[in-house]
Amino acid sequence: MEGLNTKQRSKSLHTGSTDKMDRITCIGAGQLSTKKANNRLNRRNQYLNYGLLSLASVLKRKGLAPVVIHGHFSSPSETLTTAIAYGLAESKLPILLSLPSFYAVAWAKEFILQVKALLPSHKIIVGGRWVVGKFPERLKELLPEADIIIPGLAEARIVELVTGTRSLPLQPSRETSNQTSSLDYSLLHRREYYQPSIEIARGCGMKCSFCLERDEKLQPLKSPDALADELQSTLLDDGLIEMTPYFETSMFVPNKHWSEGLGSAFDARAIKVRWRTEARVDTLKAELLPSLAASGLSILDLGLESASPTQLLRMHKTQKPEKYLEKASRLLVACAENGVKAKVNILLYAGENDETIAQTLAWLDQHREAIYGVSVSPVIVFGWPEETENYLNTLARYGATRDHSPCPGVTHINLSEQVNYEDSLELARIISKRFMRAGRYYKLKSFSYFPRDYCFEDFLADMAQEAGSHSFSTAFLEECIEEVMGQSAHTASSDLMDCQAS
Repeated sequence: MEGLNTKQRSKSLHTGSTDKMDRITCIGAGQLSTKKANNRLNRRNQYLNYGLLSLASVLKRKGLAPVVIHGHFSSPSETLTTAIAYGLAESKLPILLSLPSFYAVAWAKEFILQVKALLPSHKIIVGGRWVVGKFPERLKELLPEADIIIPGLAEARIVELVTGTRSLPLQPSRETSNQTSSLDYSLLHRREYYQPSIEIARGCGMKCSFCLERDEKLQPLKSPDALADELQSTLLDDGLIEMTPYFETSMFVPNKHWSEGLGSAFDARAIKVRWRTEARVDTLKAELLPSLAASGLSILDLGLESASPTQLLRMHKTQKPEKYLEKASRLLVACAENGVKAKVNILLYAGENDETIAQTLAWLDQHREAIYGVSVSPVIVFGWPEETENYLNTLARYGATRDHSPCPGVTHINLSEQVNYEDSLELARIISKRFMRAGRYYKLKSFSYFPRDYCFEDFLADMAQEAGSHSFSTAFLEECIEEVMGQSAHTASSDLMDCQAS
């Protein structure tokens, strides 16, 4: 931390009139490298740690003074500098450090070491339900400098944790909230650059073998009125790229009353918003698409995963693959008829071979006109050894073998004798490029994940610097430019040159 002057840094950001001694610094751990290809576009992604923002919102409602800072792909030292500017050094309260994935652990370790070097008496509480799991001692081995590791959900006990950590045992509380809380975006550092995520339900419980929430009971959807009120307090109209919220839930299962009620709630508040969510292809009813689209549903991420009956059975995605695929077809048709862009997710699973891949490709080709884009990934096994051994053994029955572990808690696999790990990555790129063009990739990413000041010209410039490393096609680029920008490729090229020159 050479050259870091805490007094100067603490004056460099506006933090309001709050006494900095009461500041609770909430850090969303970043990553030292990307999960997918480590290129410029993937490093542009801004994934909101909405679980951490939820905790900070609870603290704010209890009269405390939190700030939420995301590491993303910034260095730990840069993130610490930002925290110092918000008053970390003057605060007597602990830091909350949230790990959104196992890929964030190495970043977190560096961050903790730097905090302890600068502020040795400052306490650090580490959480992240999917990383900690049921084995906090495993994470403690990797982060020995952390003062407390907290398993599970923490909304019901977060105030006690930050104000009386010494008296708390390292055991998960039996108290969990069945209701999602509203998110206070005013607590978020650089909040204007984030596309908002609104948590509308937790849990799933559908038993898909690859899903972390397979055993988590699905909770009711947040009421339309509560959702509309939260949006009204969150959306900004500020000259940046339009705010287009993502309604976060592992399984979106609205009924007719909810779907129609959402439109009514928006109309009552004069809210006009385009939104996005994700759903299983066999649980969202096609007949609800007209009312959902009327309320602003614009992009729907559909977890098809595969169109191979064999693979669907192996995944425990369904017991009736034919009926499952029929429902998927009807839903895609309904999306197209109602102007909803359908992005289909495909999972390359254990046991893949030429036949299973051909079945999925044939189905996607058959529905190409109704599909806006496709995202493809090979299955990755997450969890500590005690949590994953049985699952890995199950995958082995289908011909999969372990390939390597890029970091603790993550296992990459060879899908079968025909498809090893490297093959699966290349196969994912080939399928993605077959169904995803550059312009549509940008539209999907800017709707939810790219910073709100990242325009299409920036995207084209980044894309050009790393040609060939992307999971989308750059063919028909002139048509893509016209689709996104509403102008000819020649005009857009001139604009891009002006943008780069300036």
